[in-house]
Amino acid sequence: MQSLTEIMRRQKKRVRTLLRAFRPGNVDDRYRVVQGVCTRLPLPVRARQRVCSWCLDRIVGRTWSARPADVRPAQKAWDKQGRARLRQLLQGGEQLACSATEHPTVSFIVVLHDRAHLSLLSLESVIANADASYELIVVDNASTDETGLMLDRLQGAKVIRNPTNVGFGPACMQAAACAAGEYLCFFNNDALLSPATISAALANFALASVGAVGGKVLLANGALQEAGNIVWSDGSALGYGRGDDPQAPTYEFRRPVDYCSAVFLLTPRRLFAELGGFSSEFAPAYYEDTDYCMALWQKGFQIIYEPLAVIRHYESATSGGNEFAQARMAEHQKKFLHKWSTVLQRHYAPGLSPISAARIAVGASGLRILYVDDRIPHRNLGSGYPRSNDILRQLVALGHHVTCSTLMFPLLRDEYSDIPREIELFDGLRNRAALTKDYCRCSDIVWISRPHNLHVFMTQCLAGASTRHFRLIYDAEAIFSERAQQKRALGGPSAGAVEPYDEFALARSADTVVVVSESDRIAMLQSGVRSVHVVGFQLSPSPASTGFAQRRTFLFVGGVHGSDNPNADSIRYFCRAIWPTVQKATGASLVVAGYGTDQVLGDLNSSTVRVLGAQENLRPVYEQARAFVVPTRYAAGLPFKAYEAAAFGVPLVVSDIIARQMKWRDGIDYLVAGDADTFAQKCSHLYSDEALWQTLRANALQRVIDELSPDAFAKSIRSVLNERPAAMS
Repeated sequence: MQSLTEIMRRQKKRVRTLLRAFRPGNVDDRYRVVQGVCTRLPLPVRARQRVCSWCLDRIVGRTWSARPADVRPAQKAWDKQGRARLRQLLQGGEQLACSATEHPTVSFIVVLHDRAHLSLLSLESVIANADASYELIVVDNASTDETGLMLDRLQGAKVIRNPTNVGFGPACMQAAACAAGEYLCFFNNDALLSPATISAALANFALASVGAVGGKVLLANGALQEAGNIVWSDGSALGYGRGDDPQAPTYEFRRPVDYCSAVFLLTPRRLFAELGGFSSEFAPAYYEDTDYCMALWQKGFQIIYEPLAVIRHYESATSGGNEFAQARMAEHQKKFLHKWSTVLQRHYAPGLSPISAARIAVGASGLRILYVDDRIPHRNLGSGYPRSNDILRQLVALGHHVTCSTLMFPLLRDEYSDIPREIELFDGLRNRAALTKDYCRCSDIVWISRPHNLHVFMTQCLAGASTRHFRLIYDAEAIFSERAQQKRALGGPSAGAVEPYDEFALARSADTVVVVSESDRIAMLQSGVRSVHVVGFQLSPSPASTGFAQRRTFLFVGGVHGSDNPNADSIRYFCRAIWPTVQKATGASLVVAGYGTDQVLGDLNSSTVRVLGAQENLRPVYEQARAFVVPTRYAAGLPFKAYEAAAFGVPLVVSDIIARQMKWRDGIDYLVAGDADTFAQKCSHLYSDEALWQTLRANALQRVIDELSPDAFAKSIRSVLNERPAAMS
């Protein structure tokens, strides 16, 4: 039976969590409140998940949703604005001045046919928002409205006036023949260019394998028109995501696609000429862009969808409306199918079921990998997330297509701060059915980090499945049962908590197991796991330049996710049992930094202790630190922050538990202490002995070079991926 003291302690903890939850921007505690309530509901698991999702929509943040289907009111407003602007231009003495650069980076090619008011807005959007040196080439296909008068006001552009309407494709070829830019940008005259679109698109050409880049095309009402396009085996095409919310995560990541439409299409001028440009067989319009992109893929070049390149499109303003456009598309689809029939046999058959797979270009190499963790692994979270972040980056660098799914935390907006744009982010907490149905089914590999996530995945996501068609990699991240044993030895609240799964049995259910150290690999093999790989950390030495005399602080850095956390325990223990002696001997101050430290450890703040919380840039605190302390009392895996401190050139004082994990040399690479008094003594010694400080610093930096090189890390990831298990259960 719980003591009154323990009951009061728990209630105070809950009250503190509730108070923190209502602070602005404190999503973590708000989510914990929702999760705590929902897990106690007397409902089946899936019902609790639905309730949790409903609560999260209203408390944490709403999920993304489709936009209104009717685009006509927005088009009417667009027409009204354009006509008013055209009257203003033609009735006054104003001139439109555009760039006249001799050696432009981009040649904009805009084909006009009537609709002068839309063309004017389009051209002005280019003039206002092109953020690279450019020239503007305009081809007027025999317009009969005010287009000619509008073009008379355009200065600095190359203008081609055709006596007849030769069509979109032939007009583009006319313009390309006189272009001077390194890149051609085909741009519709009923489209609007957004700021930073050109620079975002051009950045993709840093890779020599990229042959063309398109962007996120929005309809007039702001709904999505296309986020890249899919070509089906019958030659038909689908604009991915049409009518959906353009900010939904599925449209926010960069990826290779079958083709991007010439509403906005950027391609090297040299390559366009080599491949013959837009084929005349698709004149006057439709399928010329699809055909060109198909030709690029066959020559070994990729077509990239760039989500940061945003264009708003009126749609079919100069083609006689959608009905006329669709008739011509049907005619040219037959030509396209005949021309590329052999290649199209590799494409998916039309239908809704394969869209999750088909949105990645059929011609793209690389594995489809689903990576699952508690939450999106930002580096400033600590607690193993920096390593997860590095794994994701390495998977992308190796050319694979990665979806990173949360499982225990909702997906938030703007999570790309330190995540490559090539990675899709997915909310597996609120969309577990889709995680199984759409993502697992289309994945070559499912890589799951941490045992509780694998437990949920096996019991909820794959429950009832007799077979799986992907390779399951379990990333143990640490052997948590060892940490639990250490915690039980210390006693205290929740020390006797037992997880509802056997960690090693879970590991045996995977095809491959990944651990962080050789000792963990041996433990896994001894438990009966057949395939175990070691993937540690990667770090490059980056020692701060400040010298011994300029440094005045002790430093602790670590992520604190809730008060019942190894980092929270260790720094509280340090401040209670060690710091008073150290501070008295040295007169120094202690800095505590890391995710959640200000929320959970803020009560430690004093004249000699500063709790900073998460820091976007840790270099300044490392530059001021003379010693880094790791007073951990229970832990598993490897201590990333200890290695990071060594890489920054800050000598370490560590507990014996950390020493057993790192296996460095006491007194040579770091100082080790097994009790509070010894820890205090060694902190004071290191703080006052410059010769010792220099020795430990130099030796630890060499350890980082020898053990944590990026090349070795990349090699370990490749080794995991290249293994081919004999059979998958």
